[in-house]
Amino acid sequence: MIFHKGAGVCIVVLCLFTGMTGHSFAQTLTLQQAVTLTLQHYPSLKAKQTLSQAAEAQSIDVRHNRWPSVKLMEEATVGTDNGIYGSYFPLSTVPSTSGGIRDGNRSDLMSGNIALAQVQWEIYNFGAYRTQREEAAQKQKVAGYDADITANDLTLSVVRDYIGLLQYHRLMKIQEDNIARTRSVQKAVTSIVLHGLKPGVDSSIAAAELSKARLNYLDIRNAYNRVRAHLGILTGLDSAAIQPDTLYDEHLPQLLTSGADTVSITPAHPLLRYYNGLLLQQQQHEQVTKRAALPKVNLLAAGWLRGSSGQYNDIYNKDLMTGLGVSRYNYMAGLAITYNLMDIGHTKDKVREQHLRTQAAAQQLDASHAMLDNQLQQARLDIQTAAEKLQEMPAQLNAARAAALQKMALYKGGLTNIIEVTNALYVLNRAETDLIQTRNTAWQALLTEAYAANTIRELLQQLEVARSSKP
Repeated sequence: MIFHKGAGVCIVVLCLFTGMTGHSFAQTLTLQQAVTLTLQHYPSLKAKQTLSQAAEAQSIDVRHNRWPSVKLMEEATVGTDNGIYGSYFPLSTVPSTSGGIRDGNRSDLMSGNIALAQVQWEIYNFGAYRTQREEAAQKQKVAGYDADITANDLTLSVVRDYIGLLQYHRLMKIQEDNIARTRSVQKAVTSIVLHGLKPGVDSSIAAAELSKARLNYLDIRNAYNRVRAHLGILTGLDSAAIQPDTLYDEHLPQLLTSGADTVSITPAHPLLRYYNGLLLQQQQHEQVTKRAALPKVNLLAAGWLRGSSGQYNDIYNKDLMTGLGVSRYNYMAGLAITYNLMDIGHTKDKVREQHLRTQAAAQQLDASHAMLDNQLQQARLDIQTAAEKLQEMPAQLNAARAAALQKMALYKGGLTNIIEVTNALYVLNRAETDLIQTRNTAWQALLTEAYAANTIRELLQQLEVARSSKP
């Protein structure tokens, strides 16, 4: 008997374990956890961070532009040797002939060998290297600022989704209560109709109202699941395992009243840092364009060894292998200054074009600052309005509840009709819904203010501190 009891316990435990592994259970996801998971997981942020690393690699490559060019060459040839007086430009692939000049051509073959080492070093270019390095460093910063914008936007999106979850979670609870009230009214109406005290149409109206309440609940649940699915994509979690923490709603009034009007738009905002960095990058590129047309000073050096199967007295050696050795050497060094005068006009055109791009970047920076300032001012107005509405909401809600109870009592006493009862229930449901929507508007206003003032992280910290201090 003991064996059978133990086996039964094992079977129950095994079934429970199997059931747990076969389903995902909803867990409370804090707002900070959602933000952290998104910043660790979301591919677009990883892409921007990789591009920032690529900009860093490009900056290192530009710093190496100052390195000299060092070329080594070894070439062995077999061919004829017939020269003639005259000069030509070394365009395309015209081969070079070095040898004697005679009155006719010879078809005898001659072998040759040449080894070459050449160094060309642009040792001075009037600051072009410096401006190139500064531009590359600024590009690297801009790429980092772009990644910061993506991280900030993702944080904003996560918080908005989380607020949406809180809103729809509360609306579902309200709609469940509305369904329960409507069902209770339907039962009472049906009982009264069956006793012949009210017409049969009353029960039909009550049934229609109950069905409408259920349909409203389905719409709200669908919206809740859509937001939860998007949050699942952002965080990488199974959407079915995401449940919002409703404790955040309890700290909303405190946040609305503790907001300071002293916060303002700061240059540290990711959006402003990006456009300011872009402006500096355009200015740096303008300097690079100007420096590119200035003269360049090059240090040149070369040394080469040559061998030939021909001899100085115009004798062709039949053994072509003798030309693979070396018999002559030369070396040369020099300093060259190059300046393309025709680049002056092209450079002016390029500088004018780049100057316009710089002006456009400055205008983008001003527009971004104006947009953030407008968002901040509007958010402050919305916060003030939401705080005032939340103070008035309890009076509306209490009056709606009292009216619903009174109308139902009057209906049971035969002093009113079913239309008045359903209207009272609608007013109560609307009052409850208005409260949730006003809370959502307040949350959105707080978030907009935090985004414009670049205090989203501070807002999250306040929420987590308040949440953790809740007994």
